[in-house]
Amino acid sequence: MDSFWVIVLFILFAIFSDRKDKKKPVPKRRIPDFPQRPLPDIPQPKRKRMKIEIPELRGAPPLPDIQTTAEVETQDAIRVQQERYQEMLRRKKKQQREQAESRAENQRAEPMPAPQGTVTLNNLQQAVIWAEILGKPKARR
Repeated sequence: MDSFWVIVLFILFAIFSDRKDKKKPVPKRRIPDFPQRPLPDIPQPKRKRMKIEIPELRGAPPLPDIQTTAEVETQDAIRVQQERYQEMLRRKKKQQREQAESRAENQRAEPMPAPQGTVTLNNLQQAVIWAEILGKPKARR
């Protein structure tokens, strides 16, 4: 029971100390309302635009060309590689299509193998071999 009162006192202390630390809200400062008066018509002086001449820099390096010869050559080399890659992809797709067509023709020409559910001599032999390898199920041991 003593620990209950300690916990209650701690909670009350936390609540009241939190409220005590809060600052009072500062009221907003009021700005006096001045009556709006019309502005006097005073002509503004016209500003003259002065042109600033930029002096030529002596000893400065020349401005680079938009594209240098090396950049053009690298772009050409990249383009050639891309074309070779595209051509290789086209040939590969063509070979895959031809192989798929030849496989389809071979499958049509070959007799269909017996379905897995039918009993044949080969299937029986495979069943005996797998039974020896796997053994009896754990549930039947």
